[in-house]
Amino acid sequence: MKILSILPFLFICQIGLAQRTTFSVGINSGTSRFTGASAQKTTTVSTGGLFCNCLPSAAGYLGSVPTYTYGANLTVQHEFKNHFLLGLEAGYENLRARVNIEEYQIDDMIFKTENAYSITRNHFINIFPSAGYNFPLAENLNLSLRGGADFGIGLSSSSRLVVKEVFEDDKTTDRDGLAPGLDFRPRIEAKISGKRLGLAVSYAHGVTNWLNDWAGGPTDLHMRVWRVGVQYRIF
Repeated sequence: MKILSILPFLFICQIGLAQRTTFSVGINSGTSRFTGASAQKTTTVSTGGLFCNCLPSAAGYLGSVPTYTYGANLTVQHEFKNHFLLGLEAGYENLRARVNIEEYQIDDMIFKTENAYSITRNHFINIFPSAGYNFPLAENLNLSLRGGADFGIGLSSSSRLVVKEVFEDDKTTDRDGLAPGLDFRPRIEAKISGKRLGLAVSYAHGVTNWLNDWAGGPTDLHMRVWRVGVQYRIF
């Protein structure tokens, strides 16, 4: 009878020992861009003037050209006995998008540009809850697949205009109200990891319309993000 009474305790201990919680720090880079009817691949700029008899037009900044992005994060993950995973990642990232400038017009003078562009920089605190499965490949070698969603908390946005044919210095403009308060992006991720280091690849498909409250013209804009990251397990 004593043996029967301690069996449940031994069973709970076995499950507890088979489980593992890990903490990791990571950095990532990749590409991000805007998609939707409002996104632009190219744009033109005009200052307007008497000789051209034209109105001023500013450079677009809602670019659909992929541009590198970067971030850093902290991840806590729990692996159950059956290799099911639950995780929570939090960190900072800068999501960027580029639009190329084909020409810059000052009154009736038109400059054909070769490497002119406008880049929008969007700063976020990102939270990524996830669930998935770990596939042990060998001793200290694992492949994990997980899915979830990014909850991007928008901090600020700005755009940088680069036209070397016209300006020596870049021009930066704050874009208050562009980054949404919450950018929701379903996300999938694959990671191969050793004893300490891991390499992760992920894709996030934003469904939040950044221009939802805007009026006039196309108002459809979403963020797409590819990431490649390195993670180091602290314990």
